[in-house]
Amino acid sequence: MLDLRSFVIGFILMLKKFTIININIYEEPRDGDYVNGIILLPILGFILGFFASFISSFRLFYDGYFVSIFVFVYYCTITKTVNLIDSYKTLNYMIKPKNYSEQIAGIIGIVVMSLLYVSLIKLVNVKVLMIAFVSGYSGLIILSRLIQRDKQGTSIMKYCSNYIIISTFIISFALAILINHKLVIPLALTYMISGFVINIIDKKVPVLPYSVEGFIIELIQLLFLIITYLLKIK
Repeated sequence: MLDLRSFVIGFILMLKKFTIININIYEEPRDGDYVNGIILLPILGFILGFFASFISSFRLFYDGYFVSIFVFVYYCTITKTVNLIDSYKTLNYMIKPKNYSEQIAGIIGIVVMSLLYVSLIKLVNVKVLMIAFVSGYSGLIILSRLIQRDKQGTSIMKYCSNYIIISTFIISFALAILINHKLVIPLALTYMISGFVINIIDKKVPVLPYSVEGFIIELIQLLFLIITYLLKIK
């Protein structure tokens, strides 16, 4: 039987984890609530993308780069830059900096990612943003099976059973079809290419840093935007 209460609490937990929205829960959450919240991560991505698309639509009246910067600021604000911070930490972990000066690689990586976001948000159709954030959260779950390392240090991937993966896969493609059926192709390509990259990372990195999940989310979202632009999806 569908436990609506558990899904609501789980969604609130995901909001608290990935956004600035902090809703008080007046009862102790259970592990099942958190797991049900993970299933709803594509919905969270869709909501974030919906508002990003709404802001991006103002490019009809204002300069495209100005609007795309505003959309990126919205994204950073609403998500507390949690995924970008995780990306910075992961990049530094992968190059194993010995001192502060060697962390410049992580800084450069975040700057490049930020510039890509601003440019791609301007170039792609406004509706694409609705699915871009869906792809990031969904891809993290769907591709978790490719990681053979111990995932106990992660907060999402360790809970990703076959049931969660299949549910997320269906939800992500259903949302893509709902917005624009043409987005199914770049979404599928994104998952396939991301899987190849994650498989390489899994072989190269002996221990997964706890911050790897945010890095994977950002990687997939940017890849989806790039592929969508290259395919000229309108």
